[in-house]
Amino acid sequence: MTELISKKEAVENVRLMAKRTALLYQHFAQTIIDELGEEKGKELITKAIWSYGKESGSKVKEGVLAMGLPAEAENYNQVPDLPVLGWEFELLDNPDCEEAVRITLCPLAEVWLESGFSTIGRIYCQVDQAKYLGYNPELECLHQKNVLDGDCCCEIVVKKKNKSS
Repeated sequence: MTELISKKEAVENVRLMAKRTALLYQHFAQTIIDELGEEKGKELITKAIWSYGKESGSKVKEGVLAMGLPAEAENYNQVPDLPVLGWEFELLDNPDCEEAVRITLCPLAEVWLESGFSTIGRIYCQVDQAKYLGYNPELECLHQKNVLDGDCCCEIVVKKKNKSS
């Protein structure tokens, strides 16, 4: 017997899981900082996020290449990396970059903002840069805005790295 749920219920379930993931990250991160001190703790958390992100990007690359496509920015979303439900976002038209997105609701950020964990939560956001490094080191991912920095939304752009830098 097939049981279907509404899109609204699916979104709520994805957000609930994302919020639990945010809480898990928060407790792991706080425990690391409590044990190692702020400086060393942040270093270790950052190292873990970059390792996780690079692996995630590498998995996306494997999937894209298996489809016979090049690991270019326009193909990144051909292999699901995050659920399309749960976050609220829009693609932006920006001729100066390969991809641009505005996120107006991030369930992870909601948890960290509510609990006053923005600074350490913000380390997690580096996962975006790490994923693109693992996917294609010739691309760079930049956060132009981030709600955890006090902005009204998050804006992420992906560009080809400047060859002269």
